[in-house]
Amino acid sequence: MYRFLLRPRWLLLHLVVCSSLVLLINLAFWQLHRLEQRQAFNSLVRSNSSTPVGPMASILTSATDPESVEWRPVIVTGSYVAKDAITIVNKSQNGTAGVNSVVPLRTTTGITVLINRGFTPLAQSVPAPSTQVVSVTGFLRRSQTRSFGGAIDSSSGAVLEWQRIDIPRIDAQIDGDIAAMYIQRLDSTPAEGDWPARVINPTLDNGSHLSYAGQWFFFSACVIAGWIFVVRRKIKAERSPK
Repeated sequence: MYRFLLRPRWLLLHLVVCSSLVLLINLAFWQLHRLEQRQAFNSLVRSNSSTPVGPMASILTSATDPESVEWRPVIVTGSYVAKDAITIVNKSQNGTAGVNSVVPLRTTTGITVLINRGFTPLAQSVPAPSTQVVSVTGFLRRSQTRSFGGAIDSSSGAVLEWQRIDIPRIDAQIDGDIAAMYIQRLDSTPAEGDWPARVINPTLDNGSHLSYAGQWFFFSACVIAGWIFVVRRKIKAERSPK
């Protein structure tokens, strides 16, 4: 009665069903893995960002693991090196397209660090950085890397417009060494004007990963239910009098 299940077209059906289940279940667990990553990120941001502001030189040392201090609030004092200013393009805030202004700051302790001064809409000109000695408070951030399918920055020559804050690559076109992390500005003295505006902090929620995982598991169940329905209908047809 069940020998029909070994016929070529049924074997093909079994293969399609099994392949679909493998794909759907892996997609579900991929979303659960992304949920775990999101929760770990949220925990790190909440924990590190709530620590007291400290001098960058004492928090970011040669022995520091950048991942462990990301989102720590720090303060640095120094002078902007305006000639080495760069622009991070293709940014948006609150639905407005714009750019981020990044300028090296040569600190009074002899360290040079990149400062993400913040966001400026495309309709506005990016104001020049202060020529005075400034004190900048902000979050330590790791160097950004290209995501899968992301735009590519030039690998040679002096570049003024960038897709991301790639510290090793930017370091190659700036005199002297720069710190292994950059600072996302929260405040500065003297204060900036209306622009650049401080970069919006990430939203610390779990996103839609759990619901997406549930959908993939549901689709898996539908595939199994569909296979059972088709097989049972065929068995019923086989049992029916000819």
